[in-house]
Amino acid sequence: GPGMSASGSGDATLGIVHTLMCHRQGGESENFAKRAVESLVKKLKDKRDELDALITAVTSNGIQQSKCVTIARTLDGRLQVAGKKGFPHVIYSRIWRWPDLHKNELKHIKLCKFAFDLKLDHVCVNPYHYERVISPGYNVTDI
Repeated sequence: GPGMSASGSGDATLGIVHTLMCHRQGGESENFAKRAVESLVKKLKDKRDELDALITAVTSNGIQQSKCVTIARTLDGRLQVAGKKGFPHVIYSRIWRWPDLHKNELKHIKLCKFAFDLKLDHVCVNPYHYERVISPGYNVTDI
């Protein structure tokens, strides 16, 4: 609540990054994942409820329902991490849910208020606010 001291918040950030990194799925290099996670935690440090929502979602593997976790949308919609550009909701879904995810395979769930496709000023990167859909052009009945 109000009046909380900010001292030691750097250590708290490291602890949170470590916790979140323990749940990564290994689709991205460890360095890339760490940079992406650090960047996200930094952006959320003034939005404690959203940071808590992210921690809840990731550590419970989505079993506990959580609210949107948002970052500001960039002009081209992409996020740059460690010299690579990608769509933020895809990057974080790859880190925590589907390591081999392609960018057009995500569909947001109904409760998500800031889904990438809604093109709002903020974009939700909660990996459990998206579902994976098989990309068009691949039809199971063709096998």
